[in-house]
Amino acid sequence: MSLLLSSKKKDKRILSGTCPDPKCQARLFFPAHGSVSIECTDCGQRHEQKNLLNVEEVTDPDVVLHNLLRNALLGVTGAPKKGTELVKVMGLSNYHCKLLSPLLTRYGMDRQTGKAQLLRDMNQGEVFDCSLLGDRAFLIEPEHVSTMGYGKDRSGSLIYLHDTLEEVKKSNGNGECLIPVHVDGDGHCLVHAVSRALVGRELFWHALRENLKQNFKQNLDHYKALFQDFIDAAEWEDIITECDPLFVPPEGVPLGLRNIHIFGLANVLHRPIILLDSLSGMRSSGDYSATFLPGLVAEDQCRGKDGKLNKPICIAWSSSGRNHYIPLVGIKSSVLPKLPARLLPKAWGVPQELIRRYIKLEPDGSCVIGGDRSLQDKYLMRLVNAMEEVFMEKHKIHPALVADVHQYVFRRTGVIGVQPEEVTEAAKKLVLENRLHRCLNCSALVELHVPQDWLGPGGKLYNLAKSTHGQLRVDKNYSFPLNNLVCSYDPQQDVLVPDYTLSSLNTCTWCHGTSVRHIHGNGSVVYLDGDRTNTRSQGGKCGCGFKHFWEGREYDNLPEAFPITLEWGGRQVRETVYWFQYEMDSALNSNVYDVAMKLVTKHFPGEFGSEILVQKVVNTILHHTAKKNPDDYNPVSIERAHAQHGAPDAPPADPQPPTKIILTGQKAKTLHKEELTMSRAERSIQQSIGEHAAATQKRHTDKLKQEQRGATSPEPGSPSAPATPTKSSPAANKEKKIRVSTSDGRQATLTLQASTTFAELQRGVARQFAIPPEQQCIRFGFPPKGLASPREGEENEPVALQHGDRVTVEILKGPDKSPAPSEARGRHEAKTEEALTSGRTSGRELQESIDLEISSLCLLATLMGEDVWSYAKTLPHLFQRGGVFYNIVMKDMGLMDGKHCTLPHLSGKTFVYNAADERLELCVDAAGHFQIGPDVEERVKGALVQVGARGSREGSPAHSVLRLGSGGVVRKKEQNVAAFQGKGHSLGSAGGSSPPEHRPIHAPALAAARTSAPASPGAPRPVPDPRGHHAGAGAHGAGICHHQGRPRRRPRRDGAAAAEAAGDGVVHPGLHGAPPEGADGRRQERRGGRGRGAWEGGAKDGRTGGDGEPAR
Repeated sequence: MSLLLSSKKKDKRILSGTCPDPKCQARLFFPAHGSVSIECTDCGQRHEQKNLLNVEEVTDPDVVLHNLLRNALLGVTGAPKKGTELVKVMGLSNYHCKLLSPLLTRYGMDRQTGKAQLLRDMNQGEVFDCSLLGDRAFLIEPEHVSTMGYGKDRSGSLIYLHDTLEEVKKSNGNGECLIPVHVDGDGHCLVHAVSRALVGRELFWHALRENLKQNFKQNLDHYKALFQDFIDAAEWEDIITECDPLFVPPEGVPLGLRNIHIFGLANVLHRPIILLDSLSGMRSSGDYSATFLPGLVAEDQCRGKDGKLNKPICIAWSSSGRNHYIPLVGIKSSVLPKLPARLLPKAWGVPQELIRRYIKLEPDGSCVIGGDRSLQDKYLMRLVNAMEEVFMEKHKIHPALVADVHQYVFRRTGVIGVQPEEVTEAAKKLVLENRLHRCLNCSALVELHVPQDWLGPGGKLYNLAKSTHGQLRVDKNYSFPLNNLVCSYDPQQDVLVPDYTLSSLNTCTWCHGTSVRHIHGNGSVVYLDGDRTNTRSQGGKCGCGFKHFWEGREYDNLPEAFPITLEWGGRQVRETVYWFQYEMDSALNSNVYDVAMKLVTKHFPGEFGSEILVQKVVNTILHHTAKKNPDDYNPVSIERAHAQHGAPDAPPADPQPPTKIILTGQKAKTLHKEELTMSRAERSIQQSIGEHAAATQKRHTDKLKQEQRGATSPEPGSPSAPATPTKSSPAANKEKKIRVSTSDGRQATLTLQASTTFAELQRGVARQFAIPPEQQCIRFGFPPKGLASPREGEENEPVALQHGDRVTVEILKGPDKSPAPSEARGRHEAKTEEALTSGRTSGRELQESIDLEISSLCLLATLMGEDVWSYAKTLPHLFQRGGVFYNIVMKDMGLMDGKHCTLPHLSGKTFVYNAADERLELCVDAAGHFQIGPDVEERVKGALVQVGARGSREGSPAHSVLRLGSGGVVRKKEQNVAAFQGKGHSLGSAGGSSPPEHRPIHAPALAAARTSAPASPGAPRPVPDPRGHHAGAGAHGAGICHHQGRPRRRPRRDGAAAAEAAGDGVVHPGLHGAPPEGADGRRQERRGGRGRGAWEGGAKDGRTGGDGEPAR
């Protein structure tokens, strides 16, 4: 039993280790019972746990939470996973090699100095001679065989070449000694494959193309004579053009490197190249496999320095499509692979007898592949470093930073197929504009990006600045804190111009961390004092494993801080001393006399006799730093260090402080200075006015329209009343662009005129998406609210949409029709395939993110020894916008104010969506709705005790009872309560039947339910229904209620009966849709005073009931 408990205890441990790649050395965190392989968060390689370095148990819970589960619990996906071309091995990725390859064509390296020089200055010609690599071969390290993007190819070649590789294995003692490795499929796969077969990297693809082009031009007559029966003379121009590194084939023209180019490469390298295929392909009549001999080169020029023939290299097709080449290489510390005679293809383009002249065959007819003369990693990295210096001189940016821009900027926006030259220019521009930042938490690259259409007339930021400040001025800067942006105004172009020198990101867009810093063109980070750097620390006391930046130097530890007072000549100065004492390099420890002299010189420069003050400061510092316990280490906090860093550069106080604060985003508003000092009563009154302003304005507008219709037309010539002055939008007379997305994943941008009506909008949607108007349910804004069809007489009124609004169209079920012809169905499927694919992709990514967050939450709850609910309630942000449970509800059933649901892993709990606060709340039938927090259980118990006390005191079944709800307190009759019936919502379950219909309720009752003021004896009661019941919006969402765990069906369909049937007296505002158009809706407006305004909330549009069912 004790052994079992100890094993369980070990399973809960969190371990840390170091990436074994010498150029990476990232610190990795993982559970002890997790998978056997760990993916490095920096270089992207996967390593087995046994191969990690310095594996140890992490005992600090703060480190565990921060590094292992923080991102998942906050609903953050973190930095994107590195693709195959961005995985780094020895600090070098495939994309990095592509950037340096053009330089290796023109530059060489001086072996003495390690510096790059032009080849012509080294008397080696204009272009690198690839024949110098004729005797080299790459052997992959066993630990890198499974590394994605570097080791075994994962494009399907292992399956396609299975039989061929099995034959090779049988001929080599049943040992795996020849494996297909990865190359990028970017149009250069043949030269990538040859380059990897030679040196293991895609460094020489550019030089191979230049050599091939030059070889064809210099020996064109020999090639034409040799292939005159197979290749037409007019084709040679295209063959040579295809060799150019910048060649892009015309659209629809099947041009690319093929067999003639492989034959040319064999002559360039002075060594044979063997092309393999699947066994069936090699036995077919087509030339899918062949042996390409350097037949145009003399035999003695195909030998190495040892006088032996250069051994052939091997490439193969990766699939039956035969459109991608991959190299086959040997494994280091294993036997050299031999190709059996039965797999050696016939010679291509030359006589078969030449095979024995250019390939050394073993007695059994087999031949050795590659050889053992590999280019050393140390030399290769020196060569790369030299080329990086040339790249920096030419482009003023480091190639590693260009690779990061490709991953974090271009791939993030879905832009693919961009040439490296274009990425380099874009990266240079971002650095010059000071828009690139590095996150110190996840190492991701972050761009300060502002859409250009936000800055011009009609744009988001332009309109916000103009509506706040009026006429924009050229001598002022306009700050937008939520966008981390400061702009100036250009009157010539009439646009805002971002000033990126004054702008800075505060939050990482990938991990939401706040440690985001500017970077230079060489990739170095502009650290602040106290920041953790990427340099490993061998003896730091803080335990993070890395050094810390402070005043331009890197230290193993953060300094200790203590205050000190300097007094001289009747003047006192208080200063903070930052003291280093435990550095591994003793030269970095603080010197007491240097520190004292700097302080005195800083505050009392040139004072005669200040040596006495220096001595006093020395004594004070020695007193503070004399520790009785050497382990007593109290470093300065990072926040304090940053505050100290920014203090000297702090600007002087503005004599005219700003009077307004502009908040941008979905809830953009302007705060005046007076609002920041309001009392609670003043704030409550202002909030009440703001909440009722829309309804009051609507009633006033309707009253004016009715008076205008009833009034007689004025006599000719009579003066008209002066118009009410209104503030017009700057884009009022211009086009409006809105983004429309449908429920099946399609998206489009529609352009509306200022006078576009609701019917014209429906027709535009119908033209764009082929959705009939009667099947359109249009919503806009956030949270999405229904865009109701205009009332009678208002059909020509412009639709209430603004420039930049996002509109969603839900496709309603139409009447059953006969199946469409197969031709029409095929056209429709072809038209929507791309949109459906993108929709499914985004949904799948969201689901993967949710699965990761839920599993992490369960793991952390287990580590803490609690159930999921007990731990989750201490993290209320999980139930708010962006949290994992919020995302689950939004994905599975949509967000509708007041809609109830259950959540996975939180069994026995019912939740309700509160649209006003954008969060999920706990629903307790007898007590109401409660905001989730650590003390939610106590609040529920207290409410239940109060309800029980009142119920026992009043006793009578007919007595009025007060019930608590998320919107306030409602009094209702308890007599004749009918059992509540119906189907409960549970996430992930199959959809049930349509909910029952609901009749309009009285607006005053709904308004009373929405108030957040506490109940009092003088609180107004809701207006009673004519049938003798209190009106309510229905209980528990769109026709669904959970009543003590037993869902029941409502006996009546009106809102009052639903509120009674719930048995708890809770009125939930905004649960049901707007009342049906026509007499009922107008009668409700006359009787209730608020009209349709009281119905806004979860409605789909003016024609639907609570959950989408047509209201009658």
